[in-house]
Amino acid sequence: GLWRFQEIHNRLPELHSEDEANEMVEMAKKIVDEQKEKLPDAIVVEQVDVEVVKKVALYAKTEVTGLCAFIGGIAAQEIVKKFGKYTPLFQWLYVDYHELLQSTVLADAVNPPETRYKHQISIFGRKFQEDAGKQNWFMIGCGALGCEYLKAFSLIGMATNGGQLFITDMDTIELSNLNRQFLFRNEDIGKHKSIISAAAAKRINPEVNIIAYDVPVGNQTENVFTDKFWRSLDGVCNALDNIDARKYSDSKCVFNRKPLLESGTMGTLCNSEIIIPFKTLSYSEIKEDNTVQDKIPMCTLRNFPHLIEHCIEWARAQFNDLFVDPIKDFNALTKNSTLFFYNLEKDENTSLQVERLEAIKPLVTKANNFQFDDGIQIAFTYFINRFRDRIMDLINTYPKDSTRKDPYTGALTPFWSGSKKFPQVLAYDPSNPSDEHVDYLFSMSNILAHIFSIPYVTDREEFKKRVMSLQLTPPEYKPNHRLVKTIRNDLAQEEKTVEDIENEKKKQALSDKEEDKLKLKDIIKEFKELDLSAIRGKVLNVAAFEKDDDTNHHIDFITHCSNMRAWNYHIPPATRHQCKVIAGKIIPAVATTTAMITGMVVMELYKIINNLPVEKNLCANCNLGTSEYNLFEPSKAVGAKPVFDPIELDTFIPVPMGFTIWDKVIIDVGTLTVEEFITRFPEFHHGVVCEALSSSGSNTDTFKILYWNYAPNEQIKQIVATNKPKRLQDAYVATYGPLPIGRDYLLLDGVFSTADGEPAKIPTIIYKFTPDSV
Repeated sequence: GLWRFQEIHNRLPELHSEDEANEMVEMAKKIVDEQKEKLPDAIVVEQVDVEVVKKVALYAKTEVTGLCAFIGGIAAQEIVKKFGKYTPLFQWLYVDYHELLQSTVLADAVNPPETRYKHQISIFGRKFQEDAGKQNWFMIGCGALGCEYLKAFSLIGMATNGGQLFITDMDTIELSNLNRQFLFRNEDIGKHKSIISAAAAKRINPEVNIIAYDVPVGNQTENVFTDKFWRSLDGVCNALDNIDARKYSDSKCVFNRKPLLESGTMGTLCNSEIIIPFKTLSYSEIKEDNTVQDKIPMCTLRNFPHLIEHCIEWARAQFNDLFVDPIKDFNALTKNSTLFFYNLEKDENTSLQVERLEAIKPLVTKANNFQFDDGIQIAFTYFINRFRDRIMDLINTYPKDSTRKDPYTGALTPFWSGSKKFPQVLAYDPSNPSDEHVDYLFSMSNILAHIFSIPYVTDREEFKKRVMSLQLTPPEYKPNHRLVKTIRNDLAQEEKTVEDIENEKKKQALSDKEEDKLKLKDIIKEFKELDLSAIRGKVLNVAAFEKDDDTNHHIDFITHCSNMRAWNYHIPPATRHQCKVIAGKIIPAVATTTAMITGMVVMELYKIINNLPVEKNLCANCNLGTSEYNLFEPSKAVGAKPVFDPIELDTFIPVPMGFTIWDKVIIDVGTLTVEEFITRFPEFHHGVVCEALSSSGSNTDTFKILYWNYAPNEQIKQIVATNKPKRLQDAYVATYGPLPIGRDYLLLDGVFSTADGEPAKIPTIIYKFTPDSV
């Protein structure tokens, strides 16, 4: 009908013209009649949907930025397909957003002003434009997705009438960004993405009120993005490239009950999720973290890598093993050594206890007078251990001529075959260390410098001189019998029958346990002979992995560690960028896909600002390469149901029945002591009794408890007795540490029972209080 109208009038129907809309309806009806007469056996609609045809006619001359980006992304990808890659569209792709339109033209949409917002006002009305200008939104990430969203928000006129558009990204612009992050230019390389993209958006629309930050969003910046900040928002738009950051922002949206626009791309694949408080599942409920490491067998990762991805994932695990877990253990030891050893001994895995103590031993011995050269010595020890000694252990266990028995045929085959590559052993030259060796030591030593709060050595030539002056000499190799057993156990599944494995496990467990117990006894004795009082209260900096800070040496360590591992196994090395993408779990982007999916999300933003019912929202899973476009309603929020717990051997009853992740138990009755809170809890929440109380998410540590009605030992009884008369917030701080500045609530969890004494599960508790004035 629209084409027929254009053929006759050489133009589209006039905006809001009822007469021309009716004329187009008649044309559409005539086309149907013509087709029925011309093709009597063809499938033809019985009658024209008059409302649809009128909507098309009334708004045929309008444009909205979301649909422009959507069509542009698809059209550009179809041009790429001309050169033989991917599957082109066949005939039609039909997408409409008629759910955004009213059956009649809105009164305040008639005669729209001749401004940049004319098309928008002619569809949604003047009130919509006012509301859009008053919006307060937070966009996290200013990369490929962020550039598209920022362009769209500026064209829409968001935050131009008293509202604010907050954006943040700690990353800086690189040359490789310029092919898809169109707000950046050559002269911007090295500058912060958020600052440059904000300036570009202001050029698109000088009226938009943008506030740009150059810090990450996470626990470490809750002093910047405070509770008050999150509460002030109308919504959040994720433009992120990793899952952990997405889950953090999702948690804030759930807690503060804010809508979240979520999207992601991977090559020509893309998806979007529209998260609406109380109406839909949250992002964390929808997505599962399917990481590369989850798909790599641990035996391959630890001993038999054959792809560079295996080396990078191994290096990422090493980062935690060296700079995160031991530092946390050290801080726990110096805070309360008695409690540390008590909790350590609760772990039945004796071998793991030994590993944890061995990891923190060098930190303890150097803690009080740590110098940069000490960091070099520690780095060198690990360097030799990882790339010489471990490889020697593997080679001694399985020499080059080793064979293995095929579990199916019983035939002997070469052990080092297929994907298993016989490794080469590191040789270190103290008088002239190679660049690769120096690079590894350089990055690890500087991370240790951060951990111990001493200055970096940033001049690599100066660093190399220091390394050579230390005359670092590898110690004589000594086999690690525990590691050899681990390697053999890892391979047992492939080489033996189930019966063989079970019998060997029983025998091995007895000998291993005794050997590990002796080792543990010796190392605990060594610790107790140390003067731990000298380091009491000392706190080291945990090196929380951050891929976007080029000054922290994190990605440099991952790169050099990965490439040393790759050298061991004759695998081509990785670039720094490749390591950053894989270790940082960055999802790659293509300009066409990015434009298309952000366009679709912007169309959903219109619905949110217009307060349309959630049934009108659409999520998407698309593949521009294969021309697959799937739009569907968001998954509805799922209410809690009774669940049988196989550990407790009982059924837990939700109170109230059907509560969702969006629900909270809000207690705002003024200051309460712990004892008053427990006593009054039944009146706060459906008669539920609080049997134990802890911080939300921390009830796995027995000693970090605020209240327990059945204390299993004297130490817990004493903790509970001490806490009961305290103000709840004071007991919380004493147990879990200080709260972020300005925090006026506690998130609590615990063990609960119904009024009838049945086990209960309830929403997270928010206990509000008035902070003490400073």
